[in-house]
Amino acid sequence: MPSSSTNFNPDEIVRDVIGGNKDRFRLLVKEYGLLVRGYLSARVYHLEDAEDLAQETFVLTFSKLSSYELGTNFRAWLLSIAKFQLSNHWRKTKGRANTMEKFRHDIADAIQPEMMKASNELEKERIAKLLACISKLPGRTRHLIRAGLDGVRVETLAEEMKVKPNAIYQSRHRAHIALRKCMETNEPTPAT
Repeated sequence: MPSSSTNFNPDEIVRDVIGGNKDRFRLLVKEYGLLVRGYLSARVYHLEDAEDLAQETFVLTFSKLSSYELGTNFRAWLLSIAKFQLSNHWRKTKGRANTMEKFRHDIADAIQPEMMKASNELEKERIAKLLACISKLPGRTRHLIRAGLDGVRVETLAEEMKVKPNAIYQSRHRAHIALRKCMETNEPTPAT
């Protein structure tokens, strides 16, 4: 972005800096700082990264100033250095992201057998507790639950028990509530 001063000549400043007047480099930073930060901010997620990359761009620009060809487009040359810094940033962050992803997979693979074992033990405990809770139900209700677990149709069960299907649904609903309450208690289940 050109400054408000129409007489700004980057080549003149580059000549002065190369000639030993290093302080004049600040004028280039002041003139092109917003341009470089804007370019980088539009391409990275974190503003802090854009600021760091802009600073690195100007440090690299200062160190390579003697390779700039006077009379060419300083703005384009500066942006090519910013692009280079951005490419390095992406390569580094991609490497870090890949490393973190690999680390997550390695950890998951390492603990998978233990997690499966713990899950299986928990499942066995829950099944044992459910069976213990079912055994506490009154005989007729226990029969309804077991028939449901065995896949017996409601109509068949209603016919067998000589009740209407709606009565079966209501009895099962009350039994499910009782089982849920039993499962939520922290009482140890009897050994099976």
